[in-house]
Amino acid sequence: MAERPVLLIADDDDDVVRLLRLFLRPLDCEILTARDGEEALAVAQERLPDVVLLDVMMPKRTGWEVCQALKAMQRTVDIAVVLSTARGDVKDRLTGLQLGADDYLVKPFNRDEVVKRIGALLDRRRRAKAPAPPPGTLSENMLFDRATGLPTVPMVLDRLKEILIDQGQIGIVFIDIEQFESIEAEYGWAFFDEFLRRVAEIVAAEAQPRFAKSVVATNVVGGSSFFIFFETKSRPRDPSLDMVANELRQKLLESMRQRFPTMQQGQIGFFVGAVCIEYHPPIRLERQIYHGMQIASDAVRDEEQQRKRQLTRELRDIIRRKRVTTLFQPIVRAREGTVFGYEILTRGPAHSSFRNSDMLFAFARETKLAWGLEEISLDEALKRLRSFDFGDRKFLLNLEAEMFEESEFRIHDMVAYFSEHRGHFVFELTERAAIEDYGVFRSLIDEFRAKGIEMAIDDAGSGYASLEAIAALAPDYLKVTKGLVSTLAAEPIKQDLVKMLVELAGKIGAKTIAEGIETVEEYETCRDLGIDLLQGYYLAHPQELPATGDAEVAESLGSSQQLAARGAR
Repeated sequence: MAERPVLLIADDDDDVVRLLRLFLRPLDCEILTARDGEEALAVAQERLPDVVLLDVMMPKRTGWEVCQALKAMQRTVDIAVVLSTARGDVKDRLTGLQLGADDYLVKPFNRDEVVKRIGALLDRRRRAKAPAPPPGTLSENMLFDRATGLPTVPMVLDRLKEILIDQGQIGIVFIDIEQFESIEAEYGWAFFDEFLRRVAEIVAAEAQPRFAKSVVATNVVGGSSFFIFFETKSRPRDPSLDMVANELRQKLLESMRQRFPTMQQGQIGFFVGAVCIEYHPPIRLERQIYHGMQIASDAVRDEEQQRKRQLTRELRDIIRRKRVTTLFQPIVRAREGTVFGYEILTRGPAHSSFRNSDMLFAFARETKLAWGLEEISLDEALKRLRSFDFGDRKFLLNLEAEMFEESEFRIHDMVAYFSEHRGHFVFELTERAAIEDYGVFRSLIDEFRAKGIEMAIDDAGSGYASLEAIAALAPDYLKVTKGLVSTLAAEPIKQDLVKMLVELAGKIGAKTIAEGIETVEEYETCRDLGIDLLQGYYLAHPQELPATGDAEVAESLGSSQQLAARGAR
């Protein structure tokens, strides 16, 4: 007979607890209760329920605090957490999402909604539970990184302590992926997960012949760096540890370039550092190992600084010689599957380190070269746009908030050109730093609106600052952040947040654009939730020329007939 699922209800209101007990009877759960946050945390740690339903406003500890604690501990991280509260606005749901909550229920409860949501989480927990491993095996308490299949460092710590005590020393190699943020930003999370898997395979395969009795682990779940731990006493002194680490770096470069030939050579890079640490009995073992990991990672810092200086010189040369490329990524109507318009993207030269737009502009901000880059990007985009027949298409241009205050930008030819072609252009506002005075900023925005230029808020739903911007600036478009779109089909909290953004857009007369669509599930879920416009690699990659005719549009999307057919359902 299958074991009954266990559910913990944590709420200081007895009437709410009785109501939830009544609602949840059809699920045949063993129900535990707690009246405050501290009791809820203690019961959850002791009984490990399948689902914990937390009232946000509880005595001693809030539901948010309990959620954060449960998701931070290995023993309780897999418990499904549902937050319940009468406060159901976007900010509260974002807080729950950021703390790791699995779902959200708003009071007063609806019986069918409670049963449906809790039942779905119980089903997910039932599918996730695997047969327990034999006692005494390493896998008994091991937590693996989902993308790479490798254990995290805390999960192999006992083995590392054994090596350090037995051998009197331990070797550590640190491997870090260069520009990992730009790879994921350009190619998407699905591609980057595959990239990580391949790196992990190579590291594990190369570690065995190079390092005695090696243990390979990731730094953290979802991270982009790896550690190889190994015995050093049985290892020959020649070649040197640094030489072997460099050979590993070269092997990674060669293998990854062969595996991903479509990536530019400059986009694939690795930092590798190595160290050997001695055992010191007075110092706590864990501290010795983590200190050694820090030394190994510090060994690559000089290399990273040299790399930064090289990149700065490269960026200055790009700006001086105006070596940027303008591309256009289609934005598609969710229902019809037809092209609504294009986002204008700027990339560095094809074989440079700055092929990715995000890295290009992020590094320019870091090195105080933002306006120099923005100016040549505007010039290049304007040159391309002058030759186009816009038809009924819209063109979105991404701009940092600080650019609106630049006097050079406000008198740039691009602004005059946009004004001459009213109704075709949208400035997409990105907040990398907080806007200090929305009243003053709104007056700046109104200057451009008076010229017929529409406004979009980028990364809507990414935090409270963007919600404040929406309220203060009343944009024409809300771009739903990639963080909400990713895994949207499987996460009810994200779905609720997207619904609320869609409703908010409707109230202010704005259209919604979901970016970062990479899978059919993301596409269909966004469409079903009422998103107006879609953008992402599942639909089309950035292209050199925007399509203008119907045949070109169909060809640019590749699957436009499929999209139209789905939209008609």
